[in-house]
Amino acid sequence: MRKQRYLTLEKRLSVPFWTKLAVPLASIVAGFLFSAIFLLISGESPIEVYSVMFEGAFGSAYGLSETVVKMIPLMIISVGVAFAFKMQIWNAGGEGQLHIGAAAATYVVLHLNGCSRFVTVLLAFLAAFICAGIYGLIPAILKVKWKVNELITCLMLNYVATFFVAWLIQGPWKDPTGFAFPRTRKIPSAGELTTFFGTRIHTGLIIGLTIALVLWFVIYKTRWGFEIKLIGAKEKVARYAGMSVNRNILLVMFLSAGIAGIAGMVEICGITHRLQANFAAQLGSSGMTIAYLAQCHPLAAVVVSFLFGGLLVGGNTIQKLGLPVSTVQMIQGSILIFVAAGGMFTKYRIVRKERRLGND
Repeated sequence: MRKQRYLTLEKRLSVPFWTKLAVPLASIVAGFLFSAIFLLISGESPIEVYSVMFEGAFGSAYGLSETVVKMIPLMIISVGVAFAFKMQIWNAGGEGQLHIGAAAATYVVLHLNGCSRFVTVLLAFLAAFICAGIYGLIPAILKVKWKVNELITCLMLNYVATFFVAWLIQGPWKDPTGFAFPRTRKIPSAGELTTFFGTRIHTGLIIGLTIALVLWFVIYKTRWGFEIKLIGAKEKVARYAGMSVNRNILLVMFLSAGIAGIAGMVEICGITHRLQANFAAQLGSSGMTIAYLAQCHPLAAVVVSFLFGGLLVGGNTIQKLGLPVSTVQMIQGSILIFVAAGGMFTKYRIVRKERRLGND
């Protein structure tokens, strides 16, 4: 009787810590190596390109500060998205929620007069969080009431929010002194976030780190966090245990969307100081990528956001080599592909098996 040997995937009963650490790192390295092939085809030296990117992002005090500036909104939106992902709620609406939060914060700051900076920023923070949270409830309610896929509704609502903001800055909120540029007038100094060390790093960094720490504590140290993880892993078991799945869906989606709105607020009050076109280009999609790379861990999302911030700053630097910024998008895409593939080896392992084929 002949035997045939073959390779197959077998689900791991437990995932060792070294596997959780080694697989993502190896995947990122593989993404850079894969990108190097395209750089070679285009006639560029991968070593030179990566060296220029690294030097631009981390090789000077200015580059490092700009990396942190890019990191702040990415960190906030990715932590919020990861919170929803932890319960298998696919909040793909971070970009739209960010725009709603930015619009709400802009309205508050522009219409408050005579208030201190603390009061103005606090009210802008609350407005961004609440308005974006309510906007995020739309797909959550549709999911709870009629089982509508939240991924689809979130993606569609991104367009609604971005076009709504575009209408505001080209219509009723347009700066009359802005000539042909679609933007609002500059916010007063009372609405600006405090900066540090003579750089553009602002208090949004403290806000983002605080949010990440709070969500880490909630997810891993509280009973509610256990419920969230159980609902995400085994919803039927959670319902049998008496957990309110629908209520948790609404609450988690509200918080996730509200946090994305805060990312919009810190960009307006910390960097642009006005609502304008393309103020948050691709922050939503990058936030989802970071959340996935961090395996939905809030503290890991902080680290990955810093690396992505460096990738964006380094991408601007390589323009002096004659390469377009889209090169960075290609590198990001390569990394995501390999991390997604590597995630399979975190949950599964390759085993060798035999099967009988019958008599010769």
